[in-house]
Amino acid sequence: MTSLMKVLKRPQKRISELLNKNFYEVWLFWKESLYSRYVLKGGRGSAKSSHIAIFIVLSIILEPVSAVCFRKVGETLSRTVYEQIKWAIQFLGVEEYFKFKASPLEIIYVERGNKIIFLGVDDPQKSKSIKLADFPLALYWFEELAEFKTEAEVETVIRSITRGKLKNGLKYKGFFSYNPPQSKLHWVNKKYSFGGTDDNTYVHHSTYLDNPHISEQFLEDAENLKKRNELKYRHEYLGEAIGNGIIPFPNLQIRQITKEDLDNISIVRQGLDWGYGVDPVAFVRWGYSKKKKIIYALDEYYGVKRSNKNVAEYILSKGYEEPITCDSSEPKSIDDLREHELSAWGATKGKGSVEYGEKWLGDLEAIVIDPARTPNIAKEFQIIDYATDKDGNPLPRLEDKNNHTIDATRYAFERDMKKGKYVY
Repeated sequence: MTSLMKVLKRPQKRISELLNKNFYEVWLFWKESLYSRYVLKGGRGSAKSSHIAIFIVLSIILEPVSAVCFRKVGETLSRTVYEQIKWAIQFLGVEEYFKFKASPLEIIYVERGNKIIFLGVDDPQKSKSIKLADFPLALYWFEELAEFKTEAEVETVIRSITRGKLKNGLKYKGFFSYNPPQSKLHWVNKKYSFGGTDDNTYVHHSTYLDNPHISEQFLEDAENLKKRNELKYRHEYLGEAIGNGIIPFPNLQIRQITKEDLDNISIVRQGLDWGYGVDPVAFVRWGYSKKKKIIYALDEYYGVKRSNKNVAEYILSKGYEEPITCDSSEPKSIDDLREHELSAWGATKGKGSVEYGEKWLGDLEAIVIDPARTPNIAKEFQIIDYATDKDGNPLPRLEDKNNHTIDATRYAFERDMKKGKYVY
């Protein structure tokens, strides 16, 4: 009996029984190549790496392609992803159809000759020479994605793999797996936890609670940590990017804004934070239900190297006539908006105004943001964290980075923030 018959000619129900229920959809999407990038993140013990290894092995049997597994540091390959793939082959009961080599590190599917290779990315530029003669290198897996310092490192490697055109209906596709780092500002968290993803990307989050095969000892350790340090438990076992552990805006609601929400709005406020080079300009438009003490993100204009004219043209194209409260540090930019017949003025800043504005926002009943409407506002409000001192202790103010829409929001609600008199 061939490996293909042994594993893949079973009834579909049998294949599904090999997988944890929460990963079966991933397999279906992967098998049909509905996406080209599959991001599997989560906490310890979620079995994400085990399932990726199974999917890679099944794909090597199914398709005339080869696969490559990456780790940031090459010396970790033999005891991590290589062993994980070996385990998957044994789990599927098809080890007789594979040949294992230690130098170079690779696993060959002997019935066809295609293989799984393992490479470190200590220097991303070295990946430009990746090429296999007999079977295209169409599948890839970046294990422990958070080890990579920048997204650019990963993209350099992917471009080296996907530059050639595939034949016979084959498609490039890859897995990215990791436990989310604690910092909300880590690039993988910003990209896959707090931001909108590209249409070609599928994101899946799993925890040990989804894994029916987890040991009793593991469950006991998790529960003990939960009782002792819930924040650490949420990070390690639930895979949450907890940041400093203090949520700046506990009233934040990331959801669709409904018609009922829009009917609640009694006031519209607009704010603008300047930017041009590496700093993005951020125009925000908010609805405010003064009665319910809820604000709703209605629209945004956001981007780098956007001129004042670009901003003005966007606002005019939308027909927005409400006043715009701007960062007062650029009076000439405010004049530029006025030349386009927009009602614009500078925010009245003062000592403690930033902290007071952030507190005012945090004291609202809700801050409602729909990522489909305003993806950049959604991302910044979710990833923002408190600044810390040199010892890592949180300070009573937010970090002064990745906060352009938040600053613009503070400006927008200047007239609604009363502290004796209007303050900013």
